Amino acid sequence: MLNDRENIQNALREKPLKLYEVMKRANIVNDEVGQSLLLKMRDEGLVKFDIHKGRWLIG
Repeated sequence: MLNDRENIQNALREKPLKLYEVMKRANIVNDEVGQSLLLKMRDEGLVKFDIHKGRWLIG
């Protein structure tokens, strides 16, 4: 799981991405696991979600 967090952060360092693009770049197969991990990371302040554009970005 820690490796998935690092992969997500590395994917978002380049540019803000939509959920599907984050999962593809971070090589996370299960969408539910990836989504819950992104939400946990959002609660911790590591990533943010732009509700107007629908993209995730580094917090």
